[in-house]
Amino acid sequence: MNVRWKIRLPLRGPVACALLLALLCPLAFAQTGPLTTQSLLFDQAAATRGTNYLGLQAGFIYTDNVFLERNGPGDELALLGLVGDAQREGTRLDYKLDSDLSLVKYLHEDFPTQPFGYLDGIAEFKIVPGLISWTARDSYNDLIISPYLPITPDNLEAINYFSTGPRLMWQPTLRTSLVVNGVYSIIDSSSKSPLYVNIDDRRYGGNATISRAFTNTTSAYISATAEKVEFSDTLINTDFREEGADIGLKYSDLRTVADISIGYEKLHTVNLITEDSVIGEIERPQNATPSGTNWKVELSRLITPNQRVSLHARREITDAANLFRLGIDQPVPSTVGNQIVSGTPFTYTSYGASWRLQEARTSFQLSAYETTQRYQNTPSFNETTKIAAALVERQLSPLLSWELGTVFERDEYTLSVNTINAITSLRWQAARRVRLRLLYAFSETSPHGYKDNQVGVTVSYALTPPPSDQQVGEMPQILPIAPMSTMQPPRVP
Repeated sequence: MNVRWKIRLPLRGPVACALLLALLCPLAFAQTGPLTTQSLLFDQAAATRGTNYLGLQAGFIYTDNVFLERNGPGDELALLGLVGDAQREGTRLDYKLDSDLSLVKYLHEDFPTQPFGYLDGIAEFKIVPGLISWTARDSYNDLIISPYLPITPDNLEAINYFSTGPRLMWQPTLRTSLVVNGVYSIIDSSSKSPLYVNIDDRRYGGNATISRAFTNTTSAYISATAEKVEFSDTLINTDFREEGADIGLKYSDLRTVADISIGYEKLHTVNLITEDSVIGEIERPQNATPSGTNWKVELSRLITPNQRVSLHARREITDAANLFRLGIDQPVPSTVGNQIVSGTPFTYTSYGASWRLQEARTSFQLSAYETTQRYQNTPSFNETTKIAAALVERQLSPLLSWELGTVFERDEYTLSVNTINAITSLRWQAARRVRLRLLYAFSETSPHGYKDNQVGVTVSYALTPPPSDQQVGEMPQILPIAPMSTMQPPRVP
């Protein structure tokens, strides 16, 4: 296969770059090996930066096994990136950016200089406030090309998912509203690996939601979606279209957030099958419809002022490019398991639970998740992932905090791959906007049989200052939902 070389550099600048990052599709490799233990779980679940943070980060990390092989050599990494969870709601413009994105240079040139991390940006420009607006969303993540090889940059494929389109909002009564979205999406894949799989495609679709509020806390909704997917490379991918509808109930108060829905999704694809005939072998189209019931249960509750419990269950038909968005949209976002490159839609089911305790100086979180991917026509792609994670953070002094966490992940394909990641770090608040972090990370994977140790130091500068009512070194107040879910993204097929 042809190797495709694409280079995009992440933008740098003040808070305004949040919108630009959401719209200009920067490159990001997400969740790559032991470095990923600092992503969704350790950076977001710890919530040490507050509810609205955006900052620049730079540092050095030494790894003793850069190729992730038995007795492999080490290398030093220099990184410069953008981290944070920033949002704004204004008269004309709303935006939200969640990012843990770093440009990494391997000082021994073992791999090319390239970004690592993840990004999810949403923007809405209100043309006629309350009636017509234009939305845009960009998500970047990376997928594994081969589950049987170590997860190095040579076994990764970057996926950029950009969506944009108009939104019409109509509220005939104070309790009833209608929202209609037209969506055009571009999926762009890139990799420097000779195993590159081209899943570039264009998507055309839309969705409509009618909601009715019964009280200040309870509402019901009915939604319908339609989408058509056209791949650039139809030799290895099959175009498909999707229609779906669901009905749901939402509840939200100061302690509880819940979203329950059920519906049905129908997919239409065309595969060619070989048949024997009087004139020899011929190919006939065969409709393949991995369709069925979809449902969702999202519940997050403060059982006490300092304890939060969240439950999650979901089943729907999706594809590899869209899966990252499903994970980051949860009321309490969690770690996302390794995903395999594929342009084929599949049935995705996930179950999870987490518990968070947050005292004045100590926070502790436990999480457990299980996900399955089932392919109707290619069962050899089937995957089951199980994740268990724990994290503790202790405020040693107003300026010093310590973290310790671990993640166990088991990926079951035709064989099983087990990965253990652990990290500990010490954070020092050197100034109101400046923070220094010393970290050590460990990773072990079987049956590949390799281990990796990383030691590093990073310094971050906050582009957004802490809220005026939050003191330096003070832990943010626990919320019913995680900070980066306070502004829900638009429903995009």
